[in-house]
Amino acid sequence: RAAGLQCRGRPMSRSVRSADLRASAATLDADAAAAELTAATTARDGRDTATRELSVFYRDVLPEDIAAARRLLQLRVAQLARTHQITFTRSAVAPENLKGSALARLQASIELVGRYDDVRDFLYELETADDFVVVDSIVLSEGEDTSAPLDFTLVVSTYYKATPGVR
Repeated sequence: RAAGLQCRGRPMSRSVRSADLRASAATLDADAAAAELTAATTARDGRDTATRELSVFYRDVLPEDIAAARRLLQLRVAQLARTHQITFTRSAVAPENLKGSALARLQASIELVGRYDDVRDFLYELETADDFVVVDSIVLSEGEDTSAPLDFTLVVSTYYKATPGVR
């Protein structure tokens, strides 16, 4: 009789083992699904945060239009130069629409004259200001007299929301 019980017990133990394996696999699948959900939620939250921060950047940091961009690159830079005893000689601006972008770029080439220490202080303040100005290049040229002020050309850019058909 005992032998008969053993035979009937083996299929049962296989069935239990099979159920245990299926339960373990289901637990692993559930854990994987939970991890995917967490990753997707994190990605969505990150995207939402980036979208909000980009909106703030467009609204509060970038000049709102080409007129504001011109004021920033010409008037604001001239005022900043004056506070550092630097002479604003002249400037020229060139707008550029950026293909495939909602932004446009305004680049200014500005000629200035000043002493080396004043130029350094001016550039530091320009680069650390809250205004969004990118210093593209600086070309310094000194005269034959080492005590003479430096002539320098500063090329700067800023970006603004493009208005179709407006330059």
